[in-house]
Amino acid sequence: MSAFGKTRILYVNHTGLVSGAEKVLIDILHGLNRDLYEPIVTCPAHGGLATEVVALGVAWLPMPAMEARFARRPGNALRAVAPLFRSVAWLRKLIRTLSPDLIHANSVRAGIVSSLAALGTGTPVVWHVHDTLPRHPVSTAIRACVLLMRGTQVVAISNATAVKFCGSFPLGKKVRTIYNGVELSRFPARQSGRSAFRDRLKISDEDFLICAIGQICERKGLLELVEAVQRISAQAPRMHLAIVGKVVFRHEEKYLDALLGAVTASGIADRLHFAGELRDVSSALQGADLLVLNSRDEPFGLVLIEAMATGTPVLATRVGGIPEIVTDAEDGWLVESGDTAALAMKILDLSQNRGMLWRAAERAQSITCSRFSLDRFQGDIARLYAELSANTAVKRSVLNRTELARNANH
Repeated sequence: MSAFGKTRILYVNHTGLVSGAEKVLIDILHGLNRDLYEPIVTCPAHGGLATEVVALGVAWLPMPAMEARFARRPGNALRAVAPLFRSVAWLRKLIRTLSPDLIHANSVRAGIVSSLAALGTGTPVVWHVHDTLPRHPVSTAIRACVLLMRGTQVVAISNATAVKFCGSFPLGKKVRTIYNGVELSRFPARQSGRSAFRDRLKISDEDFLICAIGQICERKGLLELVEAVQRISAQAPRMHLAIVGKVVFRHEEKYLDALLGAVTASGIADRLHFAGELRDVSSALQGADLLVLNSRDEPFGLVLIEAMATGTPVLATRVGGIPEIVTDAEDGWLVESGDTAALAMKILDLSQNRGMLWRAAERAQSITCSRFSLDRFQGDIARLYAELSANTAVKRSVLNRTELARNANH
């Protein structure tokens, strides 16, 4: 506990780059009651996360990059062990220096390192799981680690993510779901009048504009989306697709090259637009007729809530946590992942039925959005912290009484 009597929380993020998980971390820090909690964030210096953390008035400490990652080959797995334990040793020293009351690890990788580093300290560790745990021998070891370590609590961002994380292990109450949240006021309802985003792309009000928003990577199924739009281009000559986002991780640059090549070869390159990353995506959502999330895997799908708040209809794949947000043909539409023909036909059908689109959008805006508000998310996190802090206080009280009794007997 800090000198001011506040609960000290050490946030561990394995990368300094900002993608979905880091945006959620920023939301947590922004809503944290500073009268009760003292947050400290550690992450690598490379990337924009440190800057955003400091801008919130939160203490930041640089950490070495966590190089350990999943490896299929035994030799590669062995080589991953050394950097893992270097990270553990470094973090253990930091834990001893800071004496945090709670550690919030913002990924599975950060969770492994944090739990190993906190062994023997009695410090509870929250693993915030933003990704689907893959089928891999290491995943079994990760589940065993969570099962055996008493102070570990896993927070999954959807029930689908929680189920995948548990696998066949009886993790029970060690894993809970806390849905991400959106600050709904940041996504005002679309207004009548000319769209600045359409002006930028030189698209008229009569054109049908599809938007795909998020980082550019293979998991998002953008190549297949381009193919789907190409398939129906003759039947929908006024249809446009805008890809809003950028490559976040270097290994996805080859995918961007393939995507650019597909656009060039499509024959409709003048209707396929790369809008780059937008700091505020609400302008793109307000200009779009349909938001498409064609993911192969999607633990949650925050952009779906952002679109719903704006009043933009959504079409997504039936994977991961998406069906926990979208109810097919009620507040949006779902298609099977990998079925490009079905995706194309559904886009064409929706583009020809504007009334159906706006009825679903209205329902999503009035009913669905409230379940995924930022206030609800921050409240759920606050209750988790209070629960863990209370449990830790009880355990420390018992340990102190035991120590006093032992000293008295001596």
